[in-house]
Amino acid sequence: MLSEAIFTSICHQNSIDCTRGNRMRPIAPVLSSLLILAFSGLSAFADEARNRTDYTIALSGLPLASAVFQAVKHSDDYEIEAQIHSTGIANVITSTKAQMRSVGTLQNGQLKPQRFFFRYRYGKRNRLFDTSFKNGNVVSSIIEPKPKESRRKNWIEIRPEHLKAVTDPIAAFISPADSDPCRAKIQVYDGEARLDLMLEAKGTDQFRTHGFSGSVIKCSLRYIPRSGYRKNHSDIEYVRKLKGIEIWFAKSAILNVYAPVFLSVPTKYGTLTMRATRFDG
Repeated sequence: MLSEAIFTSICHQNSIDCTRGNRMRPIAPVLSSLLILAFSGLSAFADEARNRTDYTIALSGLPLASAVFQAVKHSDDYEIEAQIHSTGIANVITSTKAQMRSVGTLQNGQLKPQRFFFRYRYGKRNRLFDTSFKNGNVVSSIIEPKPKESRRKNWIEIRPEHLKAVTDPIAAFISPADSDPCRAKIQVYDGEARLDLMLEAKGTDQFRTHGFSGSVIKCSLRYIPRSGYRKNHSDIEYVRKLKGIEIWFAKSAILNVYAPVFLSVPTKYGTLTMRATRFDG
């Protein structure tokens, strides 16, 4: 997904042999989801709303990508679209562009996806993920181009039960203001892999950006793969054992929801961060 392409660019910047596998590939569903979470929550919970939120992604302070999110909500339906592109040195080396779209409904204050679409281009490489949901279950999933069977040795196949009671990477982290944003487990299907995201409360802190200044709730975050990946793959094991991932949630008093404004991921190449540069608090 998007972070797969971003980290490939990081490898090139640091003269790392990416052909042996990108250790941050498994974090893709985590990063990709967090890139769009805050904006989706802000827009979808208003009666009628159109909104925009901006983010920057950096590695050890070096800008790698920026994102612009546009969303609209009509009655009980929502649609969110994002445009993400590489910046700075990353853009000079190899251009990365991505488009995301989530469509769904609101039920009891929660986002319920009906379709999750994601396309990215890294240099000459293009990938597309298109997933449909119904009542919390995956009913269809398309990947283009189709993965080569030769690259799926020791692949842990996704079983039918893995595609039930799941959400997409957009709706995963949005929660009403009267709930706990550090809820214990989020079951996610990202179009290719089935995973659990485990959260735990870490206290509070202060956060300031355009449109918001105030207290945020801090959570630790762990990645647990379930299926849709290669067994014993070193990349998967690296991220599964990774400690120190942290996510911060801010409350939008206007729209009465919690949504992420900051993500920090320690890597062997430095700390990867996602920060909201504009947030409707």
